[in-house]
Amino acid sequence: MAIDREFLRRVAPFRELGPRELEAVAQALRERSFAKGQVIFTEEDTGQYMYVVKSGRVKVSRWLPSGREVILAVHPAGDCFGELSLLDGQTLPATVTAMVPTTILSLHRSRFIELLAQPGFALALLRTLCARFRDAWRQIEILTHHHAEARIRTALHQMCETRGEQTDEGVRIEVPLTHRELASITGVSRETVTRVLGQLGERGLLRAEGRRIVVPDPPLLVEGEVFE
Repeated sequence: MAIDREFLRRVAPFRELGPRELEAVAQALRERSFAKGQVIFTEEDTGQYMYVVKSGRVKVSRWLPSGREVILAVHPAGDCFGELSLLDGQTLPATVTAMVPTTILSLHRSRFIELLAQPGFALALLRTLCARFRDAWRQIEILTHHHAEARIRTALHQMCETRGEQTDEGVRIEVPLTHRELASITGVSRETVTRVLGQLGERGLLRAEGRRIVVPDPPLLVEGEVFE
């Protein structure tokens, strides 16, 4: 199946490539589809490919000894992942799973190493890795809060900044998440997420639109009083 070159141009590490280089990447990519809940790779499988989400959505997660899943990142269409393992040869201590029916493009390590010799690709990749580090700090910020409500409010505020779209009614978080998925991101129970979201809705701090959330005034999520 042909890969849309304009789509590739929107993938962060490929933005600075010239037409010839972008065409070479398109020819080297391999496409594969995954059903909802299907594991794309585990820790042992990393280190050979860089991946691009062509359509759908994936989660990067770990399972704690207690049996609880912690979601470390969510990647929608246009995001890439797996590039860090190609740089240092280390495996990713996590599992990547399709959250919905998903199509993945993969680029083999040998082609990735060739691209590193191009300054535009290397610079764009550094920007991508910087964004990864900022995401990691955001996750740490969420988990440092002792109160469940503070964790959830911090997570929603961060999603407004990174995955939000401004509308006339506020910022709509464009990544649809279930209560269970939000619980896995914040390290609390699903029941707690449901309760806190209900309370935040009653206070007018957010409004649910199906599985998406609209936040009228995002700063109030982190500046307002925590009631728990």
